[in-house]
Amino acid sequence: MFRFKFEYVLFITGLLILALGINMMTTITSFGLSPYDSLFIALFQNFGISIGFWMFAINFTFVCIVLLMDRSYITFGAVVVMVLISVFVDLIGSIDTLMAGIRSLPPLLTLVLGNLCIGSGIGLYVCTQVCTAPQEAFVLVVSKRMKWTFRRTEISLACLFLTLSFLLDGPIYYGTIVLSFTTGYIIQAAIHAGNKLLSLVNRGTEAQVQQ
Repeated sequence: MFRFKFEYVLFITGLLILALGINMMTTITSFGLSPYDSLFIALFQNFGISIGFWMFAINFTFVCIVLLMDRSYITFGAVVVMVLISVFVDLIGSIDTLMAGIRSLPPLLTLVLGNLCIGSGIGLYVCTQVCTAPQEAFVLVVSKRMKWTFRRTEISLACLFLTLSFLLDGPIYYGTIVLSFTTGYIIQAAIHAGNKLLSLVNRGTEAQVQQ
């Protein structure tokens, strides 16, 4: 039971860290962002409302497409992720003291820390296997329908986001290249660390039960 609860704690922690990383990146848009974050920022800069809203809108679009193609890939958890990450991004972005502190950091340091937060946040919530995010579900169902590899579908989606961001004059620069080649490694490292942590908690729980 404790491990079950701990997985959800780790899941929420990962989403919060991811939201923090996204907000850090919004303060250094001149350095360039990942194709996905770049599009969110571009939509916000062109049409207003909030970054969280545009993240929700795009993820909702993914959910609708997947429901039409193969609804078995969409679970209640995917909807939870869609809502929570949007809320967390806007919530953290509304904390003026925190955002002011982030803006006071050197831009290059913010780029590094933001990338670490985004990669770590994704890795932590993914390792819990609580649910699949809408974007991941979309990539999975398109891969199956088109008979493409997961990586090929993911790259194609990133190229689509990058093109849309470019057309909307989004923040694309050398940071975009750096993030494209480094975030994946951070995610893998975070998944490995998260799995180890869950394993330790699981062994501790089993030892308590046996006593």
